[in-house]
Amino acid sequence: MAFTSIQKIRFDDVDGAGIVYYPQFFHLCHGAFEDFFDTAAPISYPTLVKERRLGFPTVAITSEFKAPLSYGDIAVVALTVRKIGRSSLVIAYDIRRKRDGVLTFHADITTVLVDLGTLKPVEIDDELRGIFEKFLSAS
Repeated sequence: MAFTSIQKIRFDDVDGAGIVYYPQFFHLCHGAFEDFFDTAAPISYPTLVKERRLGFPTVAITSEFKAPLSYGDIAVVALTVRKIGRSSLVIAYDIRRKRDGVLTFHADITTVLVDLGTLKPVEIDDELRGIFEKFLSAS
C-alpha cells in the first residue's frame, strides 16, 4: 500500500526554464514524509522532532529524474516503505504529474531514527514500526 501526498508546484519550485529545479524533488519527498506523519502516524513530525527529540535524517539516496514538472503542475507523491531495520527505513518515492500520470521522479531514500540530542541511532519503537509496516512493499 502507498501513502499519497498531493503537492502543487509553485513559482519558487522552478528554475528559469519554468521546470522544477532538481533539489526541489527532494523537498517534495520530504513534504510527503511529513504529510505521512500528519495522516498515518499517531503523532505529527513536528511533535516527534520538538517534543520527543527524535528525527529521521537522510543517510543515502538513489534517484532517477524521468520527466519534468512545470510551474502549476500538481505532483502526486506516492510513498512506500521498502525496508524497516532496527533504526533505519528505506522509503521509495514516486512522483507523477496529476494531469497525465507520467512518472517524473523516483527515489529510494534511507533514513535513520536518531536522538536529536546525541545524533545517535535509536531503535524504531513498536508504535512507529506498526505504522511503517502498513506501508511496507517489496516492489
